[in-house]
Amino acid sequence: MRNALLLFAAAIGAAVSQPHVLHAQATPPVAPLYWQTTAERSDYHRTADYGSTIRFARQLQEVSGNLDVQMFGVSGQGRPMPLLVVSTDRAFTPAAARATGKPVVFVLCGIHAGEISGKDATLALLRDALILDWEPQILKKVTLLVVPMFSVDAHERTSPYNRINQNGPDAMGWRYTPIGLNLNRDFMKAEAPEMRAMLGQVFARWRPDLLIDTHTTDGDDYRHDLTYDYGRGPVVPHAVEQWAREVFEGRIVPRFAAMGHLPSPYLGFRTPHHPEEGVDADAFLPRFSHEYAALQCRPGILLETHMLKPYRDRVKAVRDMLYAVIDEVGRDPAALESAVSTAEAEVRERVTSRDPAARRIALTTKLGERVDTLAFKGVRETWSQSSIAGGPVPTFTKDPIDMDIPFRRETLPDLVITEPAGYLLPREWADVRAVLDVHGIRYRRFAATWTDTVEAQHVDAWWARSKPYEGHFAITVTRVANERRQRTYEPGDLWIPLDQPSALVAIHLLEAQAPDGLTYWNAFDTVLEPKEYAEDYVMAPIAEKMMADDPALAREFRARVAADSSFANDPRARVDFFYRRSKWADPEFEVLPPARALRPPPESVLAKAP
Repeated sequence: MRNALLLFAAAIGAAVSQPHVLHAQATPPVAPLYWQTTAERSDYHRTADYGSTIRFARQLQEVSGNLDVQMFGVSGQGRPMPLLVVSTDRAFTPAAARATGKPVVFVLCGIHAGEISGKDATLALLRDALILDWEPQILKKVTLLVVPMFSVDAHERTSPYNRINQNGPDAMGWRYTPIGLNLNRDFMKAEAPEMRAMLGQVFARWRPDLLIDTHTTDGDDYRHDLTYDYGRGPVVPHAVEQWAREVFEGRIVPRFAAMGHLPSPYLGFRTPHHPEEGVDADAFLPRFSHEYAALQCRPGILLETHMLKPYRDRVKAVRDMLYAVIDEVGRDPAALESAVSTAEAEVRERVTSRDPAARRIALTTKLGERVDTLAFKGVRETWSQSSIAGGPVPTFTKDPIDMDIPFRRETLPDLVITEPAGYLLPREWADVRAVLDVHGIRYRRFAATWTDTVEAQHVDAWWARSKPYEGHFAITVTRVANERRQRTYEPGDLWIPLDQPSALVAIHLLEAQAPDGLTYWNAFDTVLEPKEYAEDYVMAPIAEKMMADDPALAREFRARVAADSSFANDPRARVDFFYRRSKWADPEFEVLPPARALRPPPESVLAKAP
């Protein structure tokens, strides 16, 4: 069977092979029926199911030899999760791939399984390059990783009614995992088994130089067939954003446009249905794929086709963009490799700076005042009154509208902290340690007892969501005090240094006010719950003595009573005011387990690095 397939592939390759030149339109040959994807065979009415997708990938593996189908984990419902490793050197392990010196490009498809154009685009591109000998040079200078369907269980929850807003295919997968998690909100907290497998077994092991995540967006209609964003802003290393801006946006996007496409930065209109008011494009949070990749010191690219475009057009747009990206990375691998190595060096070395200003880290961003213009390619809308909506509802016509619209994309630091020397974590917080492992964050255990002064993160003010989001009543810390306290760490406790490429991820996980940190995602809720209290008849005489001994405390209490009627009329709050300031108060109440180190512990108290 293998020999027959090889002879068949050779015959087809000889029939369609072309000189290895760069085609402006990147137009591939028409594949014979045997090598067509399900989408192609059905004239883009259908997409392959899980089994058919894996069979097609194994067919590519059997004939080409330059592709290896691996399984990197198991989904919640027990499905093995496929990873396609493409290497003309047959370097199918992380170590072998690194030894080639070639950049590793990671294409992630089907994180939202109904938005599956990336899978069909990538399989066709691999087929053309590996089997039909069309532009095979694009794969010779990179190692390519492809997850064709990340949310595999949702991929198999297929129905024609899963995405009411989307124009094809006739049936498609679901947006959430079977336990109701959105994987593209899970990159930091890493709760889903699918995410833990991908981060631990693909991202942390392979350390790809570039991530490309493929989606289909909802929203207003327009003529742009693909929009994009990338990890950017003061939260991410400068070299990473610079590569994305200069190489991706400066060279790859124009090349994609020359193929006949209409690309645009991601279009988040300030007011829906009013593009003339402009686009506000603040940076995404690290819970999203492309911003997470940037925290890991590598560019992350978000690709979004539009739901109302025909499925054929969406697949072609993704395919052509992937072609342009992979070919450009192969033509200038040094630019990408330099961006990654420079970013990693910057992150590793910053913690050693004696200048506190050099160790300032932005946790969040805000839009600047600068307003640029964006060439928007829209369509005219007509409006009609709807008795259902109780107001006007738009209809999108085919009439084109071109306009230059305001475009705000300048991102400035908002919440800024000073990077500590590292973090210290008691061993009993095993769930936190598991998250560090998934992200590939390096830590060491204490081998001997060590006592030192640290900064304990004391949460002074916080609020929780009133409704669940991603299964959480998330916590937002509005005020935190880094209190200097003496702490003793025992054998088995963790030292998390920041002289490592994943330092930014560690900071965003362990800082109290990080917008996607473990505090936000409820990992430390137990320390925010009072464990003891004082009866009023016990506390009242103690409080009287406390005020007599401490006039400043007495003035603070009376001022609070005078200024805050809610407090004044709440006996429990009045008693608790003194209990919290008494010797009986829990010293660990509202103090987060990760402490900020003022200096690294000495090597003599640490276990040897694994």
